[in-house]
Amino acid sequence: MDARIYQIAEQIVEIHQKAYGVYLPLVEDVRSRTVSEDEDSYSAEHS
Repeated sequence: MDARIYQIAEQIVEIHQKAYGVYLPLVEDVRSRTVSEDEDSYSAEHS
């Protein structure tokens, strides 16, 4: 039972690492983008 729990924990860590590796570049790309004045104004009006 303990060995199975350990295996599940290892799989969760592996999935987390893979997800981080996939999504980090996407997040960095979005964060690095600049928005036009119109987009910024729209965003401010609708938040």
